[in-house]
Parts: sequence; structure tokens; C-alpha cells
Amino acid sequence: MKKTNSIVRFVIMAVLCLVLLALTVFQFSLTGKLQDNDFVGFARAINFGIDFRGGVVEEYSVKRNSSKNGDIKTGVASNVTRINYLLQNEGYDVNVYKNGDNISIEFLDEYSPLDISQIINKKVTFSIKTSSGDDAEDVVTANDIQDAYGTTSGTQNILVLTFTRDGADNFQKVIDSRTGYFYINSDSPMSVSLSGASNSYVGLTVENLDIAKNYASQIMSAKYDLSFENESTTTVTSQMAQKNRVVAICLLVGLFVVCTIILCLVFHKLGLVGSFILLIGVLLQIVLLQAIPTSVFEMTVPAYFASLLCMLLGALTLFLIFSKMHGEYKKGKILYASVKFGYDKIWAQILEFFAILLVSSIATYFLSTYLVKQFAMALMAGFVVYATTILLCTKFFTRWFSNISYNSKDYGFKREANINELK
Repeated sequence: MKKTNSIVRFVIMAVLCLVLLALTVFQFSLTGKLQDNDFVGFARAINFGIDFRGGVVEEYSVKRNSSKNGDIKTGVASNVTRINYLLQNEGYDVNVYKNGDNISIEFLDEYSPLDISQIINKKVTFSIKTSSGDDAEDVVTANDIQDAYGTTSGTQNILVLTFTRDGADNFQKVIDSRTGYFYINSDSPMSVSLSGASNSYVGLTVENLDIAKNYASQIMSAKYDLSFENESTTTVTSQMAQKNRVVAICLLVGLFVVCTIILCLVFHKLGLVGSFILLIGVLLQIVLLQAIPTSVFEMTVPAYFASLLCMLLGALTLFLIFSKMHGEYKKGKILYASVKFGYDKIWAQILEFFAILLVSSIATYFLSTYLVKQFAMALMAGFVVYATTILLCTKFFTRWFSNISYNSKDYGFKREANINELK
């Protein structure tokens, strides 16, 4: 009875795995209310970067034109956000990020962008006045701003400005006038009543959070007098991107086949069970990666190799678990007991191993540059998937397999010399 139940469970899991594999690989049109949309498959739905999608990468060096504000890290970060909003408003499909000391702009289409330097080097100005009109005196300027950011409070979207010590004194003059006129570039001013306002900070209600973040990035960009000079332009054609995708698929399949062969050579039919577990992990990793928002993750070359590394660690983990089971069998335990006690003795160590790696990758994500962030995000996704999949599936699959096979040759297990079977 146990053997029959275990076979049925394996069949059910195999069917589910085949369905997930089909959803990962194939694309098809939907019908009914969703007929206007196509299901592209989980693998194709991953947010691929330039190397796998094609496009143009422009690298810009950052030049400080003034020494008024010494620390330009905030200025560069603000300009990254400003440039991203600016180029999107111009109709470009872009991804902008800091790359070492430079700023990289990825144009996710295969064409040569025009006049980008002129667009991103456009002067940004900010001021607060006590009366409207271009001739009115600038009471507060960008140099008086300590920080600017967009946030939400309840149902409202707010642009928050905090002031330096001198800026607080200047803003007090605006408060005393009861009304402030906020200018960003030559846009129409925002008129705000300042009754009861603090001179250390002010919050302005705007239409949505994106607008608040856009305004904040422009204000902080105005604080730092920076310019950007094109260093290089790299084009990845659609043919090159297609070749990269083919190579990536071959590497993924090749590494999986190698792991399967090693597991099967050492652990025979138990190795096939391990390969089944590894396949489930690969598919779930793809599903998780395609669900990560575009603003957070992009499948770059480093991120791809991080995914392969996670699969390799998953295979190594399975090898260690099976070796522990083999160790119990060598000591004289029967097969079923070897599988059970071998797993029980090592699962906590495996969980601790993945937890340490996960914490390390999280720290790396928050303390690194853009490309390293993508590498770390792929690691985080892989560690979560393989830790969960391997620990849960190995626990159940090996016990089901023990109900089907009672022959040590199916496990690749051998007794040590002069060891009698324990009862």
C-alpha cells in the first residue's frame, strides 16, 4: 500500500512539474476576456537587460563644476533619478544607473539616441520666492536644501524639503510672508500657504508619488553643479542578443545535465530523485525572477551567473544530504532508517548555510552598485528557492522512494567492511 501511494505521489508531482515546465518554456494566446493578451512563458517574462535583449549603452563621466558642495554622492544619485524621468518623458525606454564613478544609460531599443548629452546636461534651477514673477527675489535656493524626497502620508503624496541652518533662516522669511512660491526650472510656481509651518522643513502635496520623487530629484540635482560627458557608446544588436540567449540556455541545460550525471553516477536511482528536485528548483527560480518588478531587478550577465551558481549550490546540497544518508547506511542502519536519520542530522546545517548566504547577499544588495545589486538579487531569489525546495522536497521524495525501492544498489549505498546491519 505504501509503495502504491508513493508511486501515485511521484506521478502527481511529475505531472505538475511538466505543467510548470510547459508554462515556463512555451507561449500561447489567451481567449475570452484575456484574448487581447498573450502568455509569453515565465522564462521570456524575465526582465532581461541589454546583453540578452539588445540596445545601446552610453557611459557618461561625472564632472563637478563647482566646489561648493563637496560630497557629490547624493548629487549623482539624484541625477540618476532625474535623468531617468527626463529621458522617459522624452519617449525613451531607458534604464539609468551609477556604474562606478560613471553613469550608465541603457536604451532598451536598437537605435542610436540623439542629443542625449544636451538633454541630460540641461541646467536645473530651484528657488522659493515670497511673490510670483521671474523678477522676484530668490529667498531660498537649492543650496539651502538639506534633503528632498517623495513620500506618502495616508492618501496624500508629499514632497518633503528639509533645510540647512542658513536655509532655515531664509525659509523663515518665506513663512513670515504667509505664502511661498516654489519654482523648479521655469515651471509655473506652486503657491502654498505656510501658516503654522516649521522653518526646518516643509511638505508639499502633489498629484502622485512619481511626481514627488521627480521633483525631489530635480531639487537635489540643482544643489550640485554637475555635468556629464560621454565616454563610450556600446551597441548590442538583436543578433548578438539572440546569440547570448542561446549561449545562456546551453549553459543552463549543460550544467543541469552535468549535475544530473554526477548525482546518478554516485547515487544511482536516488540521483534521479535528486535531479527531479533540482529541476523543480530551477523552474521555481525562473518563476520567482520573472515576478520581481522591473524597477528592482534586471537579468544582467552577472545576475545570470548568480542564478547558475545557485543551481550549482543546490546540486551540491543534494549531494551532501545523500552522502549523509550513505554515511548512516555505512554504520549499519537499514535503508529506510538511513534515509530518515541522514536527513534529520543535516537539514539544520543546510538551513543555516543558506541563511548565512542569504543575509550576506542582502547586505551586498544594499551596499553595492547597480550591477552588483542585480547579482545579489539573483542570489537572494536562488537561495530562497533552493533552500525551500531542497529541504522540503528531499524530506518527502526520499521517504517516498524508500517505500518503492528496498535495494541498496538503487541508492549507490555500500556497507563498510565488517559492519553488521543494525536492527
